[in-house]
Amino acid sequence: MAVSETPVNPTNPLRRMLSPTRCVALVMSIVIIASLSRRMDRGSLLHVLQHLDARWLAAAFLSLGISLSLASWRWHQMLRLSNADLHPIASWRWTLIGHCFSAFLFGAAVSDVAKSTLYSRWKGFEMTQILAASALDRTAGAISTVLYGIATLLFAMIAAPSLPDFGWKIPHPSLWALLLGVLLLIAAGAAWSFRSRWLPQVRHFGERFHGLATLLKAKPMMIVLILGAGFLLQLGISCVLGCALRAVCDQPLPWKVLLWTFPVIGVVASLPSTISGAGAREGASIVLWAAFGIAGPTAFSASLLTLCVNLLWAVGGGLLLWREASLSATRPTSQPR
Repeated sequence: MAVSETPVNPTNPLRRMLSPTRCVALVMSIVIIASLSRRMDRGSLLHVLQHLDARWLAAAFLSLGISLSLASWRWHQMLRLSNADLHPIASWRWTLIGHCFSAFLFGAAVSDVAKSTLYSRWKGFEMTQILAASALDRTAGAISTVLYGIATLLFAMIAAPSLPDFGWKIPHPSLWALLLGVLLLIAAGAAWSFRSRWLPQVRHFGERFHGLATLLKAKPMMIVLILGAGFLLQLGISCVLGCALRAVCDQPLPWKVLLWTFPVIGVVASLPSTISGAGAREGASIVLWAAFGIAGPTAFSASLLTLCVNLLWAVGGGLLLWREASLSATRPTSQPR
């Protein structure tokens, strides 16, 4: 149900793009990419980029578009449960806007909050109503990601029982575990100190989320379709990286044993420490694929092409965001539209 709200400056979520955390993430991306590129042989890197296959690059672009369409369908189903849906095309537009936030803001969690905030303000729905739908959508996505990761790993073990020995070793694991525990205690203490500010909203959100989860639980076939769409979505994201790799690599690739590396690289790239995974994706690709005989310049180039594909779709989402902002400025927000 729509609710009337006092007009609020709708650009507040966009200010996060210029926040200190984003500046740090941008610096991290630049430093990592610059450091990796300096270690690459410039001649080999230039040769790889000059001989890329544009058809596979176009396939990567199309794969991400299909994945975004699957994500928009899943989010639309959650909005329908929350009685906050408009029409599928609107959900697709806002999914693309969410992708823009995810690329330029601080990860998926903040992008969901920013997308939900603007959607509720500009379309006239209650904030917790949209946040609960987005949280349920993210939960379904996390389950699909885990299922996809397990499936790819099992497939790799069946295809090649003896995976390469990467020789990784975490130095001083006890020290790192202690540091992580201290940081978690500090975060928990800070959250408890300010509980009066966030606890009521969290309770209201929890009630909304539980209500939507209960409605979804009563529709087992819908659960199957949603998880299936999420599985295909993850497959499409892996295809983006796989197509980008194929675009710059003219040698035969061990696809059966490479498959599990794609979701791992995707998880590393999604960590909220860089801009759109730039730098993290390149580093993970070089380290993982080196064990399969893929040269550093090839892995680096494939990761950069994947970044370009992500940013191109994000720019499209930015244009849609500008359009929505223009329309919102000329119409009242008291009624859903």
